[in-house]
Amino acid sequence: MNIHESVVGMKPVLGVKTRSMKVCQKQHEMKAKRVYCHISKEKKAKLIHTVLKQKCKIKKIAKDLNINYATAKTILHCHKKNLINMDEQTDSKRAGCTLNKNDSKLYVQIKVGEKVIHQYEYFDAIKRTP
Repeated sequence: MNIHESVVGMKPVLGVKTRSMKVCQKQHEMKAKRVYCHISKEKKAKLIHTVLKQKCKIKKIAKDLNINYATAKTILHCHKKNLINMDEQTDSKRAGCTLNKNDSKLYVQIKVGEKVIHQYEYFDAIKRTP
């Protein structure tokens, strides 16, 4: 009998676990680690209103609404982040500038869709302002 036959033909020994046996066992033992609860929009609105408008403590309001403190903090953090993103989007507006090829002057055109509402010479407007 050579070495390969002895390894392949070996019977499993009681009390000895191989690495592959441990991996299979861990896969069977895996369970959901956390149970997530969904907070209603009404509770979120109450939390945000009382903390931001009435300046109450997050812990106290979370306890009154039966919400986990960490969840309440996350809701407020996401709300503040969304407010900042909305403010940035409304502040930035796009303005266009066109250069007419027939003369070397720079004109500013104000358009709504394809319709030109107002057009004026850029440098002429700068010279007029004191």
